Amino acid sequence: MIRRIQQGLLAEGVAVSIAKLCTWFGIPRRTVYYKPVKAAPKVDPRFAEPIKKMIEEQPSFGYRTVVWLLGFYKNTVQRIFQIKGWQVRKRAVGMRPRI
Repeated sequence: MIRRIQQGLLAEGVAVSIAKLCTWFGIPRRTVYYKPVKAAPKVDPRFAEPIKKMIEEQPSFGYRTVVWLLGFYKNTVQRIFQIKGWQVRKRAVGMRPRI
C-alpha cells in the first residue's frame, strides 16, 4: 500500500520517502520491507518410499504402527503423513442414531 502511494506521488512529481509516508500513516517501516520467506516443506525420499510402500500394502495402518514396524522416529513419520496427506482419520466414537 505504502509503495503504491509512493509511486502515485512520484508520478505526480512529488518525491516522498517511505519513512515519511510510514510516519504519516502510523505504520512501522519494517512492515513495508518485510517479505515472508517460508519454504515449502520437503520430504526425504529415503523415508517416504518405505512408508508409502507399507501404506499401500496395509492402508489401515496409522503412523504409530508404521513407526513401530519400520523403526523410524515417530515425529518424522507423522510429519510425512501430514505433508503427503496420508493421515488416517479415526472413525467417530459414540452412539449412532438408529433408523
